[in-house]
Amino acid sequence: MTAWLALLTTPAGDLSARLDDGRLLVGWVDADRRPHPDARRCDPELLDAEGAAARVSLLWPPRDALPLFDDPAVVHARREARRRSAPRCASTFTVDSRHFAGSIWVPAAGDRLEDDPFRLLGRPELLGVGAGLLGAGVRLGGPAQERNAGAPWPAR
Repeated sequence: MTAWLALLTTPAGDLSARLDDGRLLVGWVDADRRPHPDARRCDPELLDAEGAAARVSLLWPPRDALPLFDDPAVVHARREARRRSAPRCASTFTVDSRHFAGSIWVPAAGDRLEDDPFRLLGRPELLGVGAGLLGAGVRLGGPAQERNAGAPWPAR
């Protein structure tokens, strides 16, 4: 299964939730092809129509400034994610088989947004996301750091 997320200003997709800055975070579930030019692949476990509202740390770098997924800084951030207490949900984003296209970190109750390990890669936006988009219980993969065919992490 393939899932996608995009930051948009107009409704689209299978699921969407309003951000507290007025934009929409839009999700597509099981779409084999990129459903929107701005969409980025995410872990399918991230999306849940029954998901509660959340505060998130969203790292969405510009398309012309994406590091390689195997860049030591990206590998280090993924290792740090596995060392921390489990988030409610998390995912990296991909746009192709080589590049890290951002991340979303939704801390578990009582944890802080500032503990997002992907902050090492850029300045994330700290945002509120409405209900009906983000799930819970994503398991962070490990110990292997490899990805398959450009899949976002922690997707298996």
